[in-house]
Amino acid sequence: MKIREIILDFTSLLDIIMIILFFFILFTNMDTETAMTRAEQKETEYSTLIEEVSREQSDWKKKTEKEWSRIESADENAGANQKALLDFDNGAVLSINITDISTGDDFELSITGDNKKLIGFTWAGTDDFRERLLSVLKKLDIDSGKVIISTLTYDGYSLGTEKAVPQVENVVRKLQEQYKNLYFTTINVTR
Repeated sequence: MKIREIILDFTSLLDIIMIILFFFILFTNMDTETAMTRAEQKETEYSTLIEEVSREQSDWKKKTEKEWSRIESADENAGANQKALLDFDNGAVLSINITDISTGDDFELSITGDNKKLIGFTWAGTDDFRERLLSVLKKLDIDSGKVIISTLTYDGYSLGTEKAVPQVENVVRKLQEQYKNLYFTTINVTR
């Protein structure tokens, strides 16, 4: 019996296996890169969200501390607050009146106290109003810790009210931060 030599050539099979292995590695690497990109995006979004939450938390903490100090101040000044309420009941109130509103930028103001007109003027901007109101408050001795109840009265049907009222309110609210014993409310006389 004659032995024949059989030569098996696995070269083409080896080429196919190598090509399959190459594509497997290539696509696995692409999926990994995509997953890493998505993970980095999510990490960035998470970091941004954490910063926003901590900023909001800080803002709320500041507001809470400010209100708490205002509450403590009110508690310390209970007697002065009671006297101011009694005076308010008797008509002794600082009243800021918006009159003759032509537009939100052009209107008349008057400040009355103890039923007497203290000052009257035309709106000339927030800085001018702040200075005029501050001079009235100093005349009423607000620096001594005196409690002052003030109101802003206006006619809600007048044109320009929606622009004029917030301008006046903002000035008074900023003064309230400086003077803890300044209490303020608004009264729409059309209601």
